[in-house]
Amino acid sequence: MAGVRRLRRSGWGRKLVALVLICALVPACQWSPAQLYIPAAYALTGLCIALLMSPTPTAAIVGVVVGLCLGAVVYNNSLKRQIVEEPKPESRAGR
Repeated sequence: MAGVRRLRRSGWGRKLVALVLICALVPACQWSPAQLYIPAAYALTGLCIALLMSPTPTAAIVGVVVGLCLGAVVYNNSLKRQIVEEPKPESRAGR
C-alpha cells in the first residue's frame, strides 16, 4: 500500500512541474484569434455534418476531429499568403 500512496503523491509533483512549464512557455507563443476561431468553426461544421449523417457519439467525435484537422490545414494555408518573398532580381544578361 505504501507504494501506491507514493505513486499518487508523485503525480501531484509532475502536474505541478507541467503547469509551471506551461506557464513559463506561454508568453513566448505568438497567438492570434484566427488560430482558434478557424479550426473551431471547421470543428463545429464537421460535428454538425457528422451528426446529420449518423447521430452517434462516435460520429460526433470523428466529426470534431476531422473538422479540427481540416481547420488547421486551412489556417496553415492562409499563412502562406502572409509570407513575403523577396523579389527576384531581373536578369540583365539579355542586353
